[in-house]
Amino acid sequence: MMRSTQWLRWGVLCVCSVALAGCAGTRTVAKKDAVNYLASSDYQGYAAHYLDAKGQPTYDPKSLLDTLEAGKAFNDAGMWALSRDAFDAAGGLLNWKEDSVDTPSEVANLLGTTLTSDAFGAYQGKIHQGSLIDYYQAINDLMLGSEANARVDFNRLQVRQDNAVTQLGAFAATVNHSVKDGLADEKNDKAKQSLGEVGPKIADGIKDLPGGLTKAKIRMSVGDALGAVFRATSATESDKRANFSRDMLKSASAASATRGGSAMLAYLGREIRRGKGRLANKTIVLFEDGIGPGLKEFRIDLPLFLVSGKVTYTGIALPQFQPGQSAFGSLKVGSGKTQQETATLTDLNELAGLEFDAAYKGIVAKAVISTVIKTTAQVVVNNQIDKQNMDPLVGSLLKLGTGAAQYALTKADVRSWANLPNTIQMIVVDRPKTGTLALSGALGQPIADIPLAADANTLVLIKASGTAGKPAIYVQTLPADAPVRSAGASSSANQES
Repeated sequence: MMRSTQWLRWGVLCVCSVALAGCAGTRTVAKKDAVNYLASSDYQGYAAHYLDAKGQPTYDPKSLLDTLEAGKAFNDAGMWALSRDAFDAAGGLLNWKEDSVDTPSEVANLLGTTLTSDAFGAYQGKIHQGSLIDYYQAINDLMLGSEANARVDFNRLQVRQDNAVTQLGAFAATVNHSVKDGLADEKNDKAKQSLGEVGPKIADGIKDLPGGLTKAKIRMSVGDALGAVFRATSATESDKRANFSRDMLKSASAASATRGGSAMLAYLGREIRRGKGRLANKTIVLFEDGIGPGLKEFRIDLPLFLVSGKVTYTGIALPQFQPGQSAFGSLKVGSGKTQQETATLTDLNELAGLEFDAAYKGIVAKAVISTVIKTTAQVVVNNQIDKQNMDPLVGSLLKLGTGAAQYALTKADVRSWANLPNTIQMIVVDRPKTGTLALSGALGQPIADIPLAADANTLVLIKASGTAGKPAIYVQTLPADAPVRSAGASSSANQES
């Protein structure tokens, strides 16, 4: 009787494990729906999914991925206070403290659970997402006119970014150590043999990673640059100390995604030095372009002889890095001979690619070891089915069931923050003498003419995730002492306080 129920126990375990997918965390907007809204830069439509009929938020505050995407959706739609609250919730769900340089064990222990996929568990988050939260919180507070809170955000961002490089190094080292320990186990000889058999195919997961990845790129160059602008334009005299902006711009240049970005940062540094720590009558254009990178699943069938021919399925599922897509590519600012083009400071493909590259070896090792364990269990179950002397058709159906259960448990974790931009760009120019800033696309197509306040530094925030609709545009004078005004047709006129 005990033997006859072993296969049933395996089946029940598989069903229960698959049911864990329901505990992996809520996601209010499905990724495919997000793509449709982003293609037309319909930020209002996107954000509406996170609000009930009374305008109250409906995202799951206990789901990291949902709070991240809700916070970004509200930020894109100009709902700054709602965005601030959502990102507060997201920050509390990350598995490490902003002042810690240790790699979180929950993220680094990639070989800890081998029966199922990480896709069935709670989304753990990434190192660079902490910096993104602080960056967007700084923007939220600037747009709400709260310079004091923005200063706290920029200070937190600087600490977080200083630690990110160390965290990334510790993460990579822990992954490598975990892989060695996992494959050194004598029980995993078949796993090592499996890796050898499918090695060339495994490289498909990282074939589209951006080139030239260095640890310095884990910093958000645009975060450091905007922090320097904040110091040089704030109403507080102590912010004007030269070392503040100098050190921030040095870090921003080291992390810049392009030479054009580095050149723009050099110009910004010269202007701040010339103003003795201040900027005067400048327009700072911040442009979020396109849709950021993601992941998709691909499967590799393992040779059955590696375990036994007495199974109906064995294989591994792995995530494959998918590069983001640009919208306008860049923007042209101004007109005539004074026209300039935005420069890319932060490429989200680099931020996400760095962590994916560091984790990939561990992801592969865990997937192979998991498959060997599950396939071995499938062999045991099928042997027991053979010993039951049952009807051959029933036995075959049961074996197919065990193979199907293993297939269902073989799943890559392809969750990612869906509504990030592809790149974040910046340009700093003198305020036009006409008082109006002309914006056009990279091909010269007119986008908007933005009136600017007289005798003031002005931050112009532009977001375009696709070209089917109009970009969202928000304008804030610096120092920030009042809520932002909207300048874009697709932007929200309802700003919270």
